[in-house]
Amino acid sequence: MWRRCQMSLTLKFDITANRPDIVLVDRSVRRAIIVDITIPHDDNLVKAEKEKVSKYLDLAHEITAMWSVESTVVVPIVVSVNGLLAKSFDQHLKKLSLGCWIKGRIQKAVVLETARIVRRFLTLEP
Repeated sequence: MWRRCQMSLTLKFDITANRPDIVLVDRSVRRAIIVDITIPHDDNLVKAEKEKVSKYLDLAHEITAMWSVESTVVVPIVVSVNGLLAKSFDQHLKKLSLGCWIKGRIQKAVVLETARIVRRFLTLEP
């Protein structure tokens, strides 16, 4: 059973990446999942995904030791500004126990927000 709460991570040593977007802890199976969401340009999908995984690797090891969980997994959610998805997007949804039905909703939210930002920028007075 997942429990939602706001928390601050206090670590034994300094880790530069200690503020992920979401941290899920399932105590029944002793597993933690670090979820970080990014919305890069179309050309940087794979690069952004690799950066997110490597960025939180130290934090994952620290959480495993601190919270007495068997494993901690880093799950990057990467959707480009135009709604393109990384090839591994479906695998990441499975790690989060989410169905494929959410893909369309995520893409729609990203594209609508991109359009809103562009529209707001274009209506600025010089």
